[in-house]
Amino acid sequence: MAAPRPVRGLRASTRLVDAAPAFLAARLADVQRHCTAAAERLTPERVHDVRVALRRLRGAARLFGKGKALRRADAEFASFQAALGPLRDLQVQLAGLSRLRRKLPAEEAAVVAQVRNALGATRPSSVDAARAALQRWAKRGTRALSGLEGLRPRGRLGGHRLRKRLVHQLEALEEWVGAALADPGPAPMHQLRVAVKRFRYALEFIEPAMPSETGEIRTELVPLQTTLGELHDLDIQIGLVDQHASRAFLPAAADLLRRLQAERERSAAALLAVLIHWEEEASALRAQVLLGSSPVHIHRRAR
Repeated sequence: MAAPRPVRGLRASTRLVDAAPAFLAARLADVQRHCTAAAERLTPERVHDVRVALRRLRGAARLFGKGKALRRADAEFASFQAALGPLRDLQVQLAGLSRLRRKLPAEEAAVVAQVRNALGATRPSSVDAARAALQRWAKRGTRALSGLEGLRPRGRLGGHRLRKRLVHQLEALEEWVGAALADPGPAPMHQLRVAVKRFRYALEFIEPAMPSETGEIRTELVPLQTTLGELHDLDIQIGLVDQHASRAFLPAAADLLRRLQAERERSAAALLAVLIHWEEEASALRAQVLLGSSPVHIHRRAR
């Protein structure tokens, strides 16, 4: 994943009316740069970079804007992101199935090969849709931000208004943690994964005001996001095998599904341990965002 373009010269005392256009311009520049690369060749890395840059742009717009102008801009960003989704998902699935096939017995590997072939047949239509989306964005993307040019958010980068918005996102993340602990099924885990990404990108905007503290929070997020990604990949593979394996491979497909389900159970158990640790840190993380005190140091002192 490509690093975002740095926004220099900002500090906790920077007014949001000055910080907002700087962040928006930097995030839009990232989107445009990655779109140029993707238009040349739709590699998995380039498609991923465009989608991540779009998420960061949407995060900046949501954090600094509100009202009808924001809703219109966000709808355009969301439409572009969604149009690239099928190709990105397909690329990830094909790569994951290739890795899976290499570590399986011959009979189960044949099942994976069949599933991969079925998915590969959909690639041309996904590529066409992604290229059309890139062309639409080239015509309409920059205009989508024009309605946000008059943004005049109140407060400062390290002030209470921005911190409260981040706390609201953290509270939403905590709700999904609770839902995932209650039901570690695919749907709650997927929603939690989305919430983690959204909060992680939002942290980048307050980083100039709290560089060391936000670094500590990101450290807490990394194992959570990594384990969620691994679990999500397993859920996708289980669904694909169940959907695409033909009757000719029925015994081997059943063996493969049992193997994947067992691995999913192990991964879910590891994730639940991470989620319990996250719940222990949650109140300290809120203090971190609101007050600037270290969640790691608070937790250690409590022990």
